[in-house]
Formats: sequence, structure tokens, C-alpha cells
Amino acid sequence: MNLLPKWLVNALGGLLVAFVALLVVQKGIDLNNVIKNQKPANTISVSADGKIEATPDLATVNIGVMSQGTTATDVKDQNNTKINKVIDFIKAQGVDSKDITTSQFSFYPQQDWQSGIARIVGYQGNQTVTVKVHGIDKSQDVLEKVLDGAVNNGANEVNGVSLSIENPDALQQQAQQQAIANAKQKAQALAQSAGLTLGKVVSVSETGSTPAPMPYALNSVMGMGGAAKSVAPDIQTGSQEIFETMTVTFEVK
Repeated sequence: MNLLPKWLVNALGGLLVAFVALLVVQKGIDLNNVIKNQKPANTISVSADGKIEATPDLATVNIGVMSQGTTATDVKDQNNTKINKVIDFIKAQGVDSKDITTSQFSFYPQQDWQSGIARIVGYQGNQTVTVKVHGIDKSQDVLEKVLDGAVNNGANEVNGVSLSIENPDALQQQAQQQAIANAKQKAQALAQSAGLTLGKVVSVSETGSTPAPMPYALNSVMGMGGAAKSVAPDIQTGSQEIFETMTVTFEVK
């Protein structure tokens, strides 16, 4: 004896058929994904390097002023006057304000510890600005003027010049492409030696990157105000090497 209405039995039957159909479709999708993502059984992986040389186009230099005196006010005013004069000079050479950043500021008393008792005998103030000079691969005129003129305008500390490539991304991509091409040549030679035929690329990964900046050592310029006029150093930009190591997996038949 059927206790359920016929319409309900039909509805439940339809739902059951639909559920079974969905399970079948899902199993088919899962199987298709497994087949699609399954790597070939026979592969070889090869790593190779790519190298691109380029001339640095960005110079970063730290220029500072150090002042000493007997009173805190005098030292602060003296230091501010000098560093402002240096900054005004740098801007006058065509360096944008956004390329001049205060990177260090300090102000502290100088103490004498005679007889084991601390006694303030003066004050010292330091302020350093980091300056970026663009386009040095085309001309170093601005860089030379900044280094020479900053000292002649009151700076007594030049902590070093660092040369680098401003936008290395495009060069890194070239090095990657070169590394992949080298990897393909190596894989082709290996496959031929083994009596195999090199197939399509299965995967590519970056396994090394060294776009290191190249520092240029420049001795610090030290001295209090009134120092002799300085002469800008002759900076040789040379070239930088950007390395990329790529690992490429190929199908072999």
C-alpha cells in the first residue's frame, strides 16, 4: 500500500535522478582536471644563467654638515644655515626637491669627564641629506657639480656615492629570456645525447636573481667651515651585470 501521494513520489524520483546526474558530471570534471594537470611521464629539467650588462644611470650620495659650538642655539642656527645653503645649491643644479631627503639629524652636548664629573663644554649638530642624481649614464655634469659645489657651499661630510640602475625590471626580463634560451639549448643537447626528442615546455621557474647595486667608494670629505675649495672626483660608472637563473622542465619522447 503506497502511503505517499503519487506527485510526491514522482518529485522525489526526479530529484534522485538529478542528484545522480550531478555526481556523474562532477566525476567527469574531476577526471578531466586530473588528466589535464598530469605532467608527462618523461621530462628533463635544466637550469641555465642569463646575464645582461648595463651602465648605471642613478647616483645616490649622502651629503652632510657637522657644526660645533659652545651654546646649543649657536650650533643649531649654524648647522641649519649651512645645510639650507647646501640644499639651495643642489636644487639650483636642477635636482628636484623629491630627490633630496633628510636622512639623518642629531644634536647632542659634548661632555668633559675630568675628575669623574660630567661637564658640558659644548654642543655638536649633524644633519645629512640623501641626494639622487638621475641620468648619469648620459652625463655626469650635475653629479660633479653637486659633489664639488656642496662642499664649497658648507658641506663637510660626503659619506659615499652609490651607483645603480634605476629601473632594472626590463633588464631582468631580458636576462630571464636569455637564461630560458640557454636552458633550451642545454636540454636539446642532452636529449640528443640520450636519443630522445625534446618536446614542449612543461614548467619554468626562477631559481636565482642578482641585480646587486654597485657601490663606488669615495672617502668622506671632512673639515669645519673655511676649508679650501674642493675638486670633484672623476667617477667612473663602469657597468653592472644583472644575472638570472631559470630552471625549465621539458617533455621528452
